[in-house]
Amino acid sequence: MFNKIKMAKKNAFEALSPGMKKNIRALKFFAIGMIFVCFAAMIILIMGSYIGNRNFRETFYSASSIKVDSNVRVIQLSDMHGVAYGKNNRRLLERIEDLEPDIIICTGDIVDSAEDDTDYAVGLGKALSKIAPSYYVYGNNEVESIYDFPLNEKELDKKFGFDKNNRDETALLKIEDSFEEKLENAGIKVLKNEKDTIKVKTMEVDVYGVLNSNPSSFWSYSEKAFFDYIYENTNNLKITAVHEPFIFEEFAPEFWGDLMLCGHTHGGVMRIPVLGPLFTREGGLFPERDGNFVYGRYDTAGKPLIVSGGLENSNLLRINNQPELVVIDINKF
Repeated sequence: MFNKIKMAKKNAFEALSPGMKKNIRALKFFAIGMIFVCFAAMIILIMGSYIGNRNFRETFYSASSIKVDSNVRVIQLSDMHGVAYGKNNRRLLERIEDLEPDIIICTGDIVDSAEDDTDYAVGLGKALSKIAPSYYVYGNNEVESIYDFPLNEKELDKKFGFDKNNRDETALLKIEDSFEEKLENAGIKVLKNEKDTIKVKTMEVDVYGVLNSNPSSFWSYSEKAFFDYIYENTNNLKITAVHEPFIFEEFAPEFWGDLMLCGHTHGGVMRIPVLGPLFTREGGLFPERDGNFVYGRYDTAGKPLIVSGGLENSNLLRINNQPELVVIDINKF
């Protein structure tokens, strides 16, 4: 009788030589260690950025125009979403006053629609207007708080019963707006598809604020007002302010103004060295690849467009993208 032979099964690891086993164990420990190192580095980076974002930086730009005979300084605030730098924004306001602006422009989302804190914006507007002539352009958060419908052409036509043959582009401006009234009583001018002309030193400056920045409704609900701004008093310096940059991406007219300002993108939230802004809601990942205006200075119709990264600082993923106060100096050359 033959004895039964039992076959012992060995797994692949057990079949390796002792030296190979030692190397694999070392590689596993190294991989686990690297995971922990990367995780710790990410936590440190996020927390470091969060702490750094408790303060704002100042980004200076220069622009030129033959229409000016001395420096015109414009300060832009955007996308604050109700944050404060010091009690009642004291640190922010003191720095703005030190910078001695000629014009202050708020390009929207100063409040957050989820909070609906109008007192915050009114208090800020009152303080700004004591420093220099100040303007307020609505962003998507103000629009959500004030209007009960999106400001695209389809919804506007539906709201007013219009079509392409009978549109009245001023209809939107006739809707009651108590927020605008409060802001203007505080001394800050709200611009809704309209311009305001002020004298800065010896120069005339036209500031135009866009309300419906949705490309579908921009021309149909603001064409006449915008063309009047562009083509009347052409010797005046022209500054165009809008919350979102979409119309600049969509259209290519001969002239948008001598300087264009917008925000909305939060600078792409996270900025990756070399690769640039990481993400916007409308443009997806690395939105500059598709020609989106996300952060910084661009050229449109031969003039500078500044896209602010904004002053909001509550997003934990806002990394390498410190909140900013934008300062633009316009000189003759």
